[in-house]
Amino acid sequence: MISESLTALEALALAIRIEMDAQELYQDLASMTENDLLKERFLNLYQEERRHQLLLEKKYREMFPNVDLQLPETQLPRGILDEKIAKSPSIKDVLQIAIDEVKKAKEFYLDCAETEGDLSGKRMFRFLADMKFSHQMILNAELEVIEKYPSYYEGHSSWEAETRSKTPRMKR
Repeated sequence: MISESLTALEALALAIRIEMDAQELYQDLASMTENDLLKERFLNLYQEERRHQLLLEKKYREMFPNVDLQLPETQLPRGILDEKIAKSPSIKDVLQIAIDEVKKAKEFYLDCAETEGDLSGKRMFRFLADMKFSHQMILNAELEVIEKYPSYYEGHSSWEAETRSKTPRMKR
């Protein structure tokens, strides 16, 4: 739950920071994977996070036209990628990190929606929570594919026809 003392101004600034952090995370994850399909997925998510940031900045300007935006420090633990997956990351590790960060952001937006007094702000935070949930489902689906079909990201399909000879069955 977010702090009861968090003002609308602070919540919006923090939400903008979260979107910027998500962009950085997806760019880093895209650069870490050699798989073109997963790289494209991360870059698409990066673009969505950029649109979310612009939406939040617009809302900030509407609500606080005379207040300069002051962003808090990054919400990503510094070195999260370096520490967790620096040594030749597996795609599963990369996806799990992204899933964990999306869950945190979703919970933050749900908390903001609960405490927001302004109806348009409440709807905006719910929209963002829904978008984070959508991202979580996308990432979970990718993780499930990897777990079921590990060769999917290795450049060949696990359902390709077997090329070795099978031993013929004896007829009775």
